[in-house]
Amino acid sequence: MKYCTHCGKELLDEAVVCPGCGCAADAQANRAYGAADCSSLINTLAQRVNVNGIIWLVIGILQVIGGLAINWFLLIVGALNIISSVQDMNYSKALPNNPTGIVAKFEPLTGPIITLIYNLIFGGVIGVVGSIYYFVAIRNYVMENKQAFASLDT
Repeated sequence: MKYCTHCGKELLDEAVVCPGCGCAADAQANRAYGAADCSSLINTLAQRVNVNGIIWLVIGILQVIGGLAINWFLLIVGALNIISSVQDMNYSKALPNNPTGIVAKFEPLTGPIITLIYNLIFGGVIGVVGSIYYFVAIRNYVMENKQAFASLDT
């Protein structure tokens, strides 16, 4: 067995392309791999970050509505989530043109855990949905393809 030099997944000896990240399984080809060659990874990540932004936008709007009707504190949490959603949607558009620093952005857990906690306490169950999507669809994807994304920084 051999392993992908980008994402570390185990490959069959006759594999030409890694089923995990889509990068070439050939060691010679892997040395020259860059952002253009791993564009499917970057595009998938950009789509997931955009979906994350949409989810947080919906959550933020619902929290603002709840803040107007139920508790003013939800207005603050809703506003923070709307700001976060706009940042995610802008990042998803910029990502294909500048795919550097991906691992450094998504590897730390402090920010997402703080977001999960304040949404759980002040935003209720609806705020947890966005955090779950982030951890499952975005952060896990980046960590599974960590080597490929890290190679884009060199």
